Amino acid sequence: MKQLKLLFSTLMLISLISFSSCNSDEDTCMVTVQSGEGGTAIVSKSEVISGSEVTLTAIPEEGYEFVNWVVNGVEVSKENPYVVVIYNNTQYTANFKVIKVEENGHAYVDLGLSVKWATCNIGATTPEEYGDYFAWGETSPKTEYLPNNYKYSNGTSYVMTKYCSDSSYGIVDNKTVLELSDDAARVNWGGSWRMPTAEEQEELKDTNNCTWTWTTQNGVNGYKVTSKKNGNSIFLPAAGHRYRSILDNVGRSGYYWSSSLSTIDNSCADNINFWDFAVGWERYSGRATGWSVRAVCE
Repeated sequence: MKQLKLLFSTLMLISLISFSSCNSDEDTCMVTVQSGEGGTAIVSKSEVISGSEVTLTAIPEEGYEFVNWVVNGVEVSKENPYVVVIYNNTQYTANFKVIKVEENGHAYVDLGLSVKWATCNIGATTPEEYGDYFAWGETSPKTEYLPNNYKYSNGTSYVMTKYCSDSSYGIVDNKTVLELSDDAARVNWGGSWRMPTAEEQEELKDTNNCTWTWTTQNGVNGYKVTSKKNGNSIFLPAAGHRYRSILDNVGRSGYYWSSSLSTIDNSCADNINFWDFAVGWERYSGRATGWSVRAVCE
């Protein structure tokens, strides 16, 4: 019995030693660092004598800023660099967040592309809000979206009075990109905001540049578009579209105008549209329909 007690006591001692804070033989401690999305972390020395100081340094990537140092899920400091005395084997995590940047009072995200993308739709104040709906080339929402009340037609879907390069579709003026006075983003938000061109939407849709993930954010369906260049992302809600007075396909699809006239059919305009199962590109969307606008700036 005494031998069993002695054996148990010995095992307990070994256990205590193995889970001690530092290496008791050399009285040294190991310090490791890791980082969340948006930066890297370094430590001045990874192996130190217990009671020694080390310096932790967080290095944010472009578009991010340092938030805090965390150990086992608990914040220990907001300092950067952070000088700390080490008594235990410890792993520190550096956290970062996207810098909130704005143009004329509206936030944008840098996806590492040719333009910056707004964080929410025109008419919305959060990424999940649907915002307003616009006929192409109109700058105010309305209760009904019909060819006979579209600003730039003579009352039908096929005779355009502005933005036309083919006489079979109306009065030719050879304007193929919206003027800023007809741009819903510029008129509503000002500054350097504008609607994206077809090329800029294609850049966003290009899977070499971004990944598109169907998700639910704060209870709203849509796509999270994440840059492969810097990891930043935007959320495009499935806001559906308006025709006549009907709001259709909410929660299942999204339709977003570009500023570019369709070169195939001048009664239409280029756009990105998506469903819960696919992301598409459309050149045959009637200009009189009410769609969402996600703005860009330089």
